[in-house]
Amino acid sequence: MLAVAAALAVAGLVALVRLLVTGPQPYARWGYTAAVLAFLISTFQAAPILAFASRMARGFWGIPLRRAAELGALTSLVTTPLLIVLLLQLPSFDGRPSIWFDWPGGPRIWDALAGGIFALVGLALLYLSSLPDLAAARVARPGGLLGLPSLGWNGTPRQWQVLSRGVIVLGAFYLMMFVFVNLVVVSDLAMSLVPNWHSAVIPPYHAVSGLEAGVATTLLTLAALRRSPGMQRYIGLDPFWGGAKLLLPFALLFFYFTWAELLTNWYGRLPDEQQVFFLFMFGPYQWAFMLSFGLNFLLPFLLLIWNPIRVSIAGPTAVSALVLLGNLVDRVRIYVPAWSVAGPVGQSLDQLPTAQLPGVEDVLIVLGAGALVVLLYLLVLRSVPAISLWEYRQGLLLSVERPFVRTGVRAIAKPH
Repeated sequence: MLAVAAALAVAGLVALVRLLVTGPQPYARWGYTAAVLAFLISTFQAAPILAFASRMARGFWGIPLRRAAELGALTSLVTTPLLIVLLLQLPSFDGRPSIWFDWPGGPRIWDALAGGIFALVGLALLYLSSLPDLAAARVARPGGLLGLPSLGWNGTPRQWQVLSRGVIVLGAFYLMMFVFVNLVVVSDLAMSLVPNWHSAVIPPYHAVSGLEAGVATTLLTLAALRRSPGMQRYIGLDPFWGGAKLLLPFALLFFYFTWAELLTNWYGRLPDEQQVFFLFMFGPYQWAFMLSFGLNFLLPFLLLIWNPIRVSIAGPTAVSALVLLGNLVDRVRIYVPAWSVAGPVGQSLDQLPTAQLPGVEDVLIVLGAGALVVLLYLLVLRSVPAISLWEYRQGLLLSVERPFVRTGVRAIAKPH
C-alpha cells in the first residue's frame, strides 16, 4: 500500500512539474488541478471540524472518530503548496472582481497567507490532541524516537486543563479558517475568472458541501480503520450512526443552496447571467450538475431516511462513498469550466466552451494528490494510535451500563 501510494504521488508530482514548465497558458490546462485542490480542502481538511463539533456538544459517540477526523489536517501539507502553485498561474487581477479589491499583493499573497494559517492551525490541533498518546508511547518505549514530540508532557492537572481547553479553542479557529479559505478559494480560483459571475450563494454552498464531504471522509476513514485487526472493539456502531444523523441534514442544506443559486439566475433572466447559468448547470457541464445533485442530495436523502440503513455501519459507509464521489464531480463542475473561460478582464461569454475531459496529466495529478494524502495518513499512523486513547479511556471512566426495562442503557457522566 505504501509503495503504490508513493508511486502515484511521484507520478502526480512529475505531471505537475510538466505543467509548470510549459507556463500558465492556456489557463484551461489548470482546471482539474484547481478542482482537486478544492476537493481535498472540502473533504480531508473539512474532517477535523467533526471532531471539534463532537467535543463542543460533549458527544461521546464521536470519541472513536476524532483521531481519524483530525488526521485530515495532514492534507494541508499537500494543499498549501498546490494553492501557491495555482495562485501563481492566475491571470492579471487588475480590474477583476475580488474580495481584496486593490490590496497590495492581492489575491496571491493574502490567499497564500490564509492557506498557511489554516494549515498551521490544523497541524497544531492534531499535535495537541495527540500529546497524551505520544507521551504514553514514550513511557512504553523509553529511548525511542516516538516519544520525542511529547517531551515536557507529564500529565499534570494544569497540562490536562490546557489540553482540554486548547483543543476547543484551536477547533474553533480551525472552523473559522475553513470557512474563510473556502471563500477565497472559490472566489479567486473560480468566480473571478468567469465574466459576470456575481453570486453570494456559491461561497456558503462551497463551505456547506465541504462540511458534508468532511463527515463522509471521516466515516470512510473510520470504516477502513475498522478493518484493521483488533479495531472493531474500539469502533462500533455509534460513530457511524451519529455521522449518518449529520449527513442527512447536510444533504438537505446542499439542496437548499443549489435551489437558491438556481432560483436567482432563473428569475433574474439577465443575458450575461444566463450565459453563466448555462455554463455551470445546463450547458456542456449539465451531466456534472445532475450527477453532483444526485450524489450529494438525492441518493443520500432517499437512503438515510430509512432506519435500517441509517442505524448501521454499512449504510452510512456506502452513502459516504457516494457523497465523496459527488463532491469530486461538483468541484470539477465549478473549477474546470471556470479555468476554461479565464482570460482578459471585460470579455463576455458569447460562446460556451465544450466540456473539457481530463488528459493523462490531469488524471495523474488527481490520483497523485489523493495518493500523497493517503501516504501521509499511513506514515503518521505508524507513530500515532488510530484512536484517541486518552479520550477513549475518559469515556470508559465516565460511563456505566444500567438496566432499563428489558434492556440496558449506557449512562454517561458529563463533568464539565
